[in-house]
Amino acid sequence: MRSYAPDYSQAALDALLSASKRRLKMARAAIERLCRGVPGPGDYRVQDEDGRVWEVTLIDGVVLTYWVDHAVPSVKLGLIEWVE
Repeated sequence: MRSYAPDYSQAALDALLSASKRRLKMARAAIERLCRGVPGPGDYRVQDEDGRVWEVTLIDGVVLTYWVDHAVPSVKLGLIEWVE
């Protein structure tokens, strides 16, 4: 089974660039886990103003907002946030 490649929005990149080393390590592990194999549905869904449905999932203290492009295959990461 092939992995899906992460594709980062500017907001997701900004979150990673401003993260502490600990948070960056947490995010990298969560993204790797999400992208391994075929990403499934998140814990819940949100819809943006353009009508795009985004999956939202919590993985080991990292909240990832994403949608999956199976044609490419990639995981489009819109937001990366942390919970303590």
